[in-house]
Amino acid sequence: MSRSAFLQCGSTLVVFDGPRRLTWRQSSSGDYTPTALWPSPAQAAAVMDHLYSGGSLLVLVEQERISVPMYAEEAERLPSDVADRATLTSDGVVSELHLPVLDWMPPALRERGLRFLRDSAGKVRSEPDLLLPHLLVESPPYRPDNLRFARLRKPRPFSDDRLAPVTDHLFTADIEAAVMCPVDAAVAPARTWETTP
Repeated sequence: MSRSAFLQCGSTLVVFDGPRRLTWRQSSSGDYTPTALWPSPAQAAAVMDHLYSGGSLLVLVEQERISVPMYAEEAERLPSDVADRATLTSDGVVSELHLPVLDWMPPALRERGLRFLRDSAGKVRSEPDLLLPHLLVESPPYRPDNLRFARLRKPRPFSDDRLAPVTDHLFTADIEAAVMCPVDAAVAPARTWETTP
């Protein structure tokens, strides 16, 4: 799998706005050095030109705060232009580079993406994990409509304890609705296990 920050799929450009934005180089000794932060101003302009000329753009976001862990000695080798665009925290052994999400987009589009992030985070918090798709996609209407934001969720392994929130979600709502809107016993058809679809 490619670790590039973007992928061309036909006329659609897919951007991974997350840790993939930080590019690395491996030395002959096996050490890794962070080299650049995608996109450069020219790369960002090319993405916007693609969008405004009618090409489709899918931006995959993960969270409002992008954190890239690295060893402190790797952080010491950060290029100055990367350090200027991000913040760095360190305990002396492990460092974290914090990248601003969607900072390469024009303000109105960035705000739209941040709004989607907040809305999708609320959905992730309120819905049982097993009922959520791996890809949450922005709901219409879109302006421009050839730009879509989506949140890529990392799949979690199945376990029995993850079923409890699903059963609560599926059946508690039905029970509450039945109590609030009881069916008239004289009108309701008799239901048995054999006749219930």
